[in-house]
Amino acid sequence: MPLRPFALSALLMLLAACSSQETQRPTAPVTFEEPPLATTPLHELHGSLIGVPADSEVELALLEVNRRDEPDRLLSNVRLKGRGTELPFILKFNADKFPKNQPVELRGRVTRSGQLIMRLPAVPVTSAASQSLGPLRLVPAP
Repeated sequence: MPLRPFALSALLMLLAACSSQETQRPTAPVTFEEPPLATTPLHELHGSLIGVPADSEVELALLEVNRRDEPDRLLSNVRLKGRGTELPFILKFNADKFPKNQPVELRGRVTRSGQLIMRLPAVPVTSAASQSLGPLRLVPAP
């Protein structure tokens, strides 16, 4: 039984020693790195499409166009599902890739069951800035 008081006093001394020790602090402040910001400036075209039938597929494309009015390069595109009502869209693109001396157009097509049924007449885009194109009306495909 003489060990019991000794063990109890040793435990109390150990607890007292632990509580009096100064906690270690890091020498340098801890800093959290911010995630890197996107270095490519993304801009957007937004608006809505009028006349998109329900159960159709819409593809909008921002295209660099050559002198013969043919697509030269795809700058951005987006696919949407028709709902039978006005269909809002947002098309993001890299402003650094926007050509300065070539025409750029927004073009669109609407398909149902793989058949082209409507199209968006070409909409000229003259600036790499974000912009609203407002409501755009689709026309029947020839």
